[in-house]
Amino acid sequence: MEKIIIMKKRIIRYIESRSDHWHPNPTVNIRDLEDMNRLKMVVWVTHRMNHQNMGERWARRDLLITEMIKVFRELDVEYRMLPLDMNVRNMPVLTSNRLPSNWTTCVG
Repeated sequence: MEKIIIMKKRIIRYIESRSDHWHPNPTVNIRDLEDMNRLKMVVWVTHRMNHQNMGERWARRDLLITEMIKVFRELDVEYRMLPLDMNVRNMPVLTSNRLPSNWTTCVG
């Protein structure tokens, strides 16, 4: 529980330190708990910009996600980003049978 509190505080501190990018008082909540070992979190920020400049918006989002990954690594928290839809035309042959550490509970 302590890691979660520290994680939330550090994410909020980063967002509030970038007052040129976002308005104060972001919301960082735990949305869901799955299988007693997985948390889903949501982060709501209000941008200080015109949303017609989408390149800048995505660059700011990238900075926030990079900082979150840094926090997760420093606290030794495993993380996975949401899956993205991708079209792959030439996929290399799968040569690895490794699975993420928390998949062993899901495998039959």
